[in-house]
Amino acid sequence: MCFNPEFLREGVAVEDFYAPPKTVIGANDDRSALIMTRIFEAVDEAPIVTSIETAEMVKYVDNVWHATKVCFANEVGRLCKPLGVDSHDVMDVFVQDTKLNLSSYYLKPGFAFGGSCLPKEVRAVAHIAKEAGVSLPMIESLGVSNTTHIARAIEMVRETGAKTVGVLGLAFKPGTDDLRESPILEVIAALNGEGVKVVVHDPAITPETPLAGQLAYVRHGSDIYFHRQL
Repeated sequence: MCFNPEFLREGVAVEDFYAPPKTVIGANDDRSALIMTRIFEAVDEAPIVTSIETAEMVKYVDNVWHATKVCFANEVGRLCKPLGVDSHDVMDVFVQDTKLNLSSYYLKPGFAFGGSCLPKEVRAVAHIAKEAGVSLPMIESLGVSNTTHIARAIEMVRETGAKTVGVLGLAFKPGTDDLRESPILEVIAALNGEGVKVVVHDPAITPETPLAGQLAYVRHGSDIYFHRQL
């Protein structure tokens, strides 16, 4: 058995068939996968062969991502209009960044976002929109989604019943000593409050790391970003 999702756009389906963005073959045995690979080799010599379950989910995720992009662009448009900003100019510049904006860089399931940029910029855009009387439900929900991810991490630890927990990484991303709005701090605080002993290791955090200013920011950001969201 095989599952072969199609990624053809209406209006240019024939063109997409002969120049596919990707060819995905989900199979539960090598013989079927080989047959499908041979069928498609005229238009794609390197199809992606995976499990049937992954192939099915990729089809859903592709279309949900496209819908997300449309909603995001439309929310940018709604925000820009009352501010007198040309949203097409904004997005034309936005899509020129293929290193970060149009890439796989941020599209890896993992932990919540944090740091000195993303949380405050999301809050800033939501605030600007509110002041302008503009509804941006997708952008406004980013903080809610992020805190839900943090809460789920806490819940997962609780479910183990562990009394001592090891945390690898304290900063908001590897290779930095930046603790500003690091989401793992919320997890540590919650576990400590429940009597769980937390042992932390982060090679970037050393006795020489200047923490005084960062800790003040952490306390301020924590109040705004996490507790008020809940």
